[in-house]
Amino acid sequence: MLGEKLITLRKKHGYSQQEIADMLSVTRQTISNWECGQGAPSLDKAAELAAIYKVSLDDLAGNKIEIAAKEKKEKDLHVLKKMIGKKCILDCSDWDLVLVDEVMSDLTGTVEVKILDVNEEWFKIEYERRKEGTIFRKEKVVKLVDLSLIAGLMLEVTEE
Repeated sequence: MLGEKLITLRKKHGYSQQEIADMLSVTRQTISNWECGQGAPSLDKAAELAAIYKVSLDDLAGNKIEIAAKEKKEKDLHVLKKMIGKKCILDCSDWDLVLVDEVMSDLTGTVEVKILDVNEEWFKIEYERRKEGTIFRKEKVVKLVDLSLIAGLMLEVTEE
């Protein structure tokens, strides 16, 4: 059970056995043994693993806790990379995390942004909002948004 959790968490975070071994100052074979159920980490190493995987020690070691996670995969960003420099409408799964009380373009939960950059983890966006304490003045805001928060996007096609 612990071994399966260790495999699932390692793969979810995209680490190899060697990378985890290096972080813990143990051998790759030690990691392999733990994952195969041929031994278990000491309490201090288990605590380090829990910190690396951002779970509690109880969740890592507890027999009543199961972990469901997808393996981290390389993302195909070629389409998103073509969006750099373009204005689009973003649909976000949690605007409270992204905008924090800033005004959206309408009540649908979408906002118009300019995509500045995209990588495996983040969208770098720019948009305008009303400047705090004013009615008509606007300011440009640049934000990094976790890619997993983006539910969809729509390219705004304009003829110039």
